Amino acid sequence: MNFFKTSLLSGLSTIIKLSSGLVINKVIAIYIGPAGVALIGQFQNFLSIITTFGNGATNSGVTKYVAEFHETDTKKRNDFISASLIIAFAASVIIGVIVFLGSSFLSDWFLKSDEYSSIFKLLGTTLILISLNTILLSIINGLKEIKFYIIINISSSLLSLIITSMLTILWGVFGALFSMIIVQSLVLFISFPVAKKKINLHFKLNRNVERDVYKKLISFSLMAIVSVLSMSLSQIAIRNYLIENFSLEQAGYWQSVWMISSMYLMVMTTAFSTYYLPRLSELQRPSEIRKEILSGYKIILPFTLSSALLIYLLRDIIIAILFTSEFKEMRSLFAFQLIGDFLKMASWSLAFLMIAKAMTKTFIITEILFSVFFYLLTIILTENSRLIGVTQAYAINYFIYLIIMIILFRKIVFKNRK
Repeated sequence: MNFFKTSLLSGLSTIIKLSSGLVINKVIAIYIGPAGVALIGQFQNFLSIITTFGNGATNSGVTKYVAEFHETDTKKRNDFISASLIIAFAASVIIGVIVFLGSSFLSDWFLKSDEYSSIFKLLGTTLILISLNTILLSIINGLKEIKFYIIINISSSLLSLIITSMLTILWGVFGALFSMIIVQSLVLFISFPVAKKKINLHFKLNRNVERDVYKKLISFSLMAIVSVLSMSLSQIAIRNYLIENFSLEQAGYWQSVWMISSMYLMVMTTAFSTYYLPRLSELQRPSEIRKEILSGYKIILPFTLSSALLIYLLRDIIIAILFTSEFKEMRSLFAFQLIGDFLKMASWSLAFLMIAKAMTKTFIITEILFSVFFYLLTIILTENSRLIGVTQAYAINYFIYLIIMIILFRKIVFKNRK
């Protein structure tokens, strides 16, 4: 299955997920407003960090090695699956206990109030379900069972639509936060039966896996942990900076335009994870890798550019449909945010190769440097440009990141024109 076909299938899933997200977003905008949106953004970033630690951050490694050994070495493939399940179980139990016991502190630190401590207790209790589901999806992705992967994602989107809308209407911010955890936990009860019934995978848990297998998965863990930590912590830091120096509502405006970016870029980011990672993991010759990246660009760049232009032209209508009149001040944030989105997608096509080829050191250095750079740029530019400075920082950050990626991969991949 090529990138185009995968994009179509992931596009179907994304349309449903996007439609669900639009409805959820409208409900959230009506019932909790800009300030509530900012708090949800904070918790989303925290949730990303905890779930990454909870599954041992091995999901990308599982996808890579399952794809790499599925047809060549069944025992090796199963060893990687066994190791990932053992890591996920141990990590989710340890992290879950820590989150449960520290619920009051975490609630006060991230959400500025201890009234949400029960949300963190729920997360600590259900983290093992979320972690196991993440590993299962990574296995399905590595096996290139794209159709089943899409079915599970669609089911998750519909479940999220129903539960999140209902709980937000009933309980406001608390309900929205509660639903973010419960939906991810319940998806396991969809994905496991589907995988068991539809996928012919002969597997038995091996508790005596060689150290080399764990070592390889840990190299991916480091990349995933650094990626999530750097991205999430930079967003949390930026949001805190905006809250302290502007207002909770202003932070909510930025979170809202960021949410729009996440929604329309889902088509490409989903295709990256479902197609690019296992495909690039398979390819070894530089000429094949170069060809795959260039063919991807023919879809990625036109889609992102046309989508960004359309969103910019329709920004007033989008604000009216997705949000309320309270959010009208976010109008000025669209231009640089959309430019940043285009540069982000252009650079990610190259950056994903670092994950596929386990380039741990290079990946970690670039992730940390550019996350810190984004935060520092935000502080500098918001002093003169006010809130729009955040989106200016976003665009500049990814422009420089793209240049670095081009230089890096001209040396590593493009130099050998076979």
